[in-house]
Amino acid sequence: MTGPTKVPRVHVAFPINGCADGECENMHAVPLGGATYILDNSPFYVYGISYCDTFEAVQRDGRLVFLRVLERGGHSTYRVKLPVGADHGYFLLHWRVLETLGCTYEGSASGEARLYSIDMAPSVDVAAAYAWMDAKQHDSVWFFEEGHYYKPEHGSAVLTN
Repeated sequence: MTGPTKVPRVHVAFPINGCADGECENMHAVPLGGATYILDNSPFYVYGISYCDTFEAVQRDGRLVFLRVLERGGHSTYRVKLPVGADHGYFLLHWRVLETLGCTYEGSASGEARLYSIDMAPSVDVAAAYAWMDAKQHDSVWFFEEGHYYKPEHGSAVLTN
């Protein structure tokens, strides 16, 4: 990934599903001043936000907690979950096409199945990447879902969680 990764970062809690049960995904962010931050991770569980989005966070119970998206950074986020027992090598066998399209990923091996957060920068042909992921899902290679699709005409839309 490219972006704001060479400056000090902070941890921000992003509530999952409205945080009714207190569950949060913790991600890195770059402080811009005041209560404004830029996301410096690709989400694995949270919907509606992507790498490089600018957002507002507030202090709550001794930690920074996401409040709302202020401006879109132009990235889209998709997630790929492998079948139980499939390893990283299995993922790499099917990853190359997405890589040539300009996608990057972060991976997690926690839980029963490996999970990958796929970042699509503004230069990526999202339709082509989506078609590839969909074809692989159809072939039972993996399951994928959309975390956030950036629509340029809605670039500064506000998301509240």
